[in-house]
Amino acid sequence: MRLAGHVLVEQLLAYGVDLAFCVPGESYLPVLDGLYAHRDRVRLVTARQETGAAMMAAAYGKLTGRPGICLVTRGPGATNASGGVHVARQDACPMVLLVGQVPTTNRDRVAFQEVDIRAMFAPLAKAVYRVDVANRMPEFVARAMVTAVSGQPGPVVVELPEDVLSTSTTAPVVAPVPAVVPGPAPEDVDAFARTLLAADRPLLVVGGTGWHVDATLAVRRFAEAAGIPLATAVRHQDLVDHRSPAFVGTLGLNTTAGLADAVARADVLAFVGTRPDALTVDDFELLDVPAPTQKLLHVHPDPGVLQQVHRADLAIVAGQARFAAALPVESREPSAWLGELRENYLRGPAPSVATEFMRVLDERVPDPIISTGAGAYTAWPQKHHRFTTFPAHLGTQSGSMGFGLPAAVAAQLVHPERQAIAFAGDGCFLMTGQELATAVRYGLAPLVVVVNNGSYGTIRDHQARRFPGREYGTDLVNPDFAAYAHAFGARGERVRTPDEFADALDRVLGHPAVIEIDLS
Repeated sequence: MRLAGHVLVEQLLAYGVDLAFCVPGESYLPVLDGLYAHRDRVRLVTARQETGAAMMAAAYGKLTGRPGICLVTRGPGATNASGGVHVARQDACPMVLLVGQVPTTNRDRVAFQEVDIRAMFAPLAKAVYRVDVANRMPEFVARAMVTAVSGQPGPVVVELPEDVLSTSTTAPVVAPVPAVVPGPAPEDVDAFARTLLAADRPLLVVGGTGWHVDATLAVRRFAEAAGIPLATAVRHQDLVDHRSPAFVGTLGLNTTAGLADAVARADVLAFVGTRPDALTVDDFELLDVPAPTQKLLHVHPDPGVLQQVHRADLAIVAGQARFAAALPVESREPSAWLGELRENYLRGPAPSVATEFMRVLDERVPDPIISTGAGAYTAWPQKHHRFTTFPAHLGTQSGSMGFGLPAAVAAQLVHPERQAIAFAGDGCFLMTGQELATAVRYGLAPLVVVVNNGSYGTIRDHQARRFPGREYGTDLVNPDFAAYAHAFGARGERVRTPDEFADALDRVLGHPAVIEIDLS
């Protein structure tokens, strides 16, 4: 006989879980006790707020392809975690959120911190399960782990009543079920390749989660050999080495005029692993809904995504990694079309204040993992940094502020040999800045670059365009960010010029740190 809370931990272990994120709560004490019993096998990272914990779990899922595990309490813990769940849903990050809940005997009696977890998370999660019987604990935990990685990955929420967790059970651990990733039919791969090869102006776009290094190399080899322009979806710039002669840029926020024009002129567009959503095709301005004028090819592991918004001429249900591995390598001369698009990309963005700062960073940190939240500052790494390795980028399709630092914490845990750099605006950073304490506590050394323009800059820009001269509610009065970092035991610097930035980097790299770039 074991407590159901202990059985839950045993089931996680059966699925190979060795890292979990939490903010502790009295509603799931038996689970914490089970984690204590297995502290030699599962590292528990305690965050300072549930939003940070959930975002760390989402970033972990995105980096590894395995469900990020997050534990929070009922009521305010669950509501705080919802931001991270939304990130995981829109970014297709596998994640399991375990939520302690009021005892079953107190349900619907306005119990302390009670909230209807199933109703709350129904629009945010792939599935929401409630374990009302201790003997079914292994079943539901196993189901959550499988659901999180099946089809289009995403978050699954499991509601855990306090009395159920404290009930003893003889239920055995369920043997883990491997995720089934659909493979492509050979005739579909052949039709996909032949259509692109026969096109005069093809464009291949890759994105989404579920990739690994070999798959990124396979799709790159196909594009390079065939002379097909290869672009990435926004937030997935690291899927293609930007030095590749086939790489032509990124679709989405900050799409260059040349690439936007290429989408309009293309006769065949192919999307693999991602979908032409509002963020990727500029609120659908670049691609007509539902029937584009271009011939559309779409490869995705979830049949529910195919034909959902745009009508594809060829829709293929397949995991992107398996599909990429099946692509043929047929050499032909690069076309003038590829040469034009590649030249447009190499021309680069117009010089700006970001250009020199990013040059300094790239010289000193050659292979970082860069994370961002949301704001105008995200253009700094997305436009001015050339990604050469995978994985190397963690951003959010949902546009959630505050993601950068929690994601950097997760990146340092998964890849301690690499430097994680979180870019943040002054507004974005203070959404989750307290997680600097988490980094310090666990001996991690992420660098946070705070681009301080004294405002919620993106919103202010929207106001200026729509209501000129009536910007309101968007100015900020900020703390001393260097002193803020010092208060957590991290290093902190404030700079105004690229030269000062270079000196500051030399002083702080290898330590948890914040460098504020003061643009005010």
